[in-house]
Amino acid sequence: MNPKWRNVVVLVIVVVIVVAGVGVYVAHTQNSNGGGSSGTCSQPLASTNPIKVDQPELPDYLDPQQTFTTPGWAAVQQVYQGLVNYNGSSSTNFSGVLAKNWTTSSDGLHWNFTLRSGVTFSNGDPYNAYVQWFSFYRSLLLNAGPQFILSQNFWYPGLNYYSNSTAIANEETNLSAFLNTTNFFAPTPAEIQVMTASNQSFQVLNASTIELNLGFGYLGQVAYSYLLPSISAPNSYAIDPAFVQQNGGVVPGVPNAYLDSNTLGTGPYTLTNYNPIGGGGYTLVPSPHYWGTTAARAQPWNNAIQPANSTIQIVFSQTDASTISDLLNGQAASASFAYTGPSTINQLTGDPCLVVQPLSTIYGATSGSWWVFMNQSVFPFSNLSVREAIVHSINYPQIIQDAFGGYGSQWVGPVPPSYPFYNPQSLPPYAYNLTLAQQEIQNSPCANNACAGLIFNYEYQTPGADWADATSILQSDLAQIGITIKPIGMSVSQLLSEQTVTNGVCTSSTTQNGGPFYIGQEFYTSDYISPDDWTQNDAISYGSANMCMSGYANATMDNLVMTAAGTSNPTLLNQYYTEMTNLMYYNYTNAWLVVPTAVAVYNVHLHGIIENPMASAEPFAFFFNTQWAR
Repeated sequence: MNPKWRNVVVLVIVVVIVVAGVGVYVAHTQNSNGGGSSGTCSQPLASTNPIKVDQPELPDYLDPQQTFTTPGWAAVQQVYQGLVNYNGSSSTNFSGVLAKNWTTSSDGLHWNFTLRSGVTFSNGDPYNAYVQWFSFYRSLLLNAGPQFILSQNFWYPGLNYYSNSTAIANEETNLSAFLNTTNFFAPTPAEIQVMTASNQSFQVLNASTIELNLGFGYLGQVAYSYLLPSISAPNSYAIDPAFVQQNGGVVPGVPNAYLDSNTLGTGPYTLTNYNPIGGGGYTLVPSPHYWGTTAARAQPWNNAIQPANSTIQIVFSQTDASTISDLLNGQAASASFAYTGPSTINQLTGDPCLVVQPLSTIYGATSGSWWVFMNQSVFPFSNLSVREAIVHSINYPQIIQDAFGGYGSQWVGPVPPSYPFYNPQSLPPYAYNLTLAQQEIQNSPCANNACAGLIFNYEYQTPGADWADATSILQSDLAQIGITIKPIGMSVSQLLSEQTVTNGVCTSSTTQNGGPFYIGQEFYTSDYISPDDWTQNDAISYGSANMCMSGYANATMDNLVMTAAGTSNPTLLNQYYTEMTNLMYYNYTNAWLVVPTAVAVYNVHLHGIIENPMASAEPFAFFFNTQWAR
């Protein structure tokens, strides 16, 4: 945000009509100029430039086409840019970033993006349609966690997702060789011919126009309703081809070790001093050669392209206590509580120098909705009555009140609250009913404490008192129906590693991290705001948050998930998501535990904050570029 707006104390909404079929965009610019929870703040920030941000979580990767965690996205979204991104605080409207405008064919299968002129990477290398072509296909070739976001609609040149394995393997070899040897800043006529060929997902029309052709991915020939949200994810961002070629190149299915810890993008920041250890961090420095300065003047409402106001220092804080101390003492301007749990912020309310702002449900749902998984392939969780007894034995209100300080709510999956087609029939969340749970356990193989001698390792996330307290309550609850769990805390990265498969074996079924884990804490964080982003992960049989955890495999569900993802008819979608919700609800697949309330915490001297439900940076902002402190 331009500092001249510092005296604006209300929500300003600027409506701009954008030509070329883009539509109406609403940019929300929220500014706070003092006045914390009570009283007047007399303590200045220790540093206003750089602005210090405490973050307990470390990025997994700094490669935008590899990273698949909130801390990773928070970092790369400052440095790299894509064609479009969410507009201001909206979760449904989009602004052009590297794209100036775009049009869509009448059947919704072809999207033409006209690129901005004069865009460069921070080292001066030019951006064009050939570079974007390189970036899209590199993302598919890496076959990393977020690949599905693209592969649901797109695939390799001349092929579709269901082409035979030999053809796919050959194309991976040929395409990676092409990406590693072509000069995408000045391609030859023969190379241009490859990129302008019509039978492919990403077709260059000219140096400043690229067409995205849907129908090549695993969804088949469908006009995907959530295309713009999907390509707003970092794995669609532009990568400098020369930077890749000079530092390991493109190897199908293999992360690029250099790009995983070094960055070069078109964004308003350069990332320096990366130290991925507890107590380390990184620094975001305003790019002196940022291309967007002129474009931003023409579009002051477009926060995604504004130049950076201040240097940002991210510190990987090691304990909640140190983060709280930094906030209370003015050492940090804001902090992340994405994974540590919201009740921690109770220690911060009432401080006149801090804004402690609970956000609407969609923020918490997007950051992470949580459940207790029970692996249906393993006894006794393979028994319906056991699962039914477990979901009714959990004292959900006590967990929300005592463990989360009241900052949370129950939910019914697989689609999170506030999302389109959430719980269409308004099924009630599972109720705590110990009498019923004890009756149900008596109708199972665990009757009369028959399973009490079995001890099940239970994974839960650390650090943070919220999850430890929740697990302690859960342990007592399950003991009342003869189910014994052994809580084992682990970091977010370890928790996510339990979802991985090696040589056909789920990590969760091995002894890694103290396993095996056939019951435990699980969650999902949105890649973009759509119901099928969730169901393709927590409901479909091979979903990342289901396959190795709940082990729920239902052919009807799989078909419904894929059919819904390729459907735009609201009546049909309501029908499909109603059936999906019912299937899991009455299967007692998971104990849908809690959606923690998202809470933005920042110093009253921090300004220019533009919050968004899909944001990964602090405080719930996509970008640091508009923020400034005094």
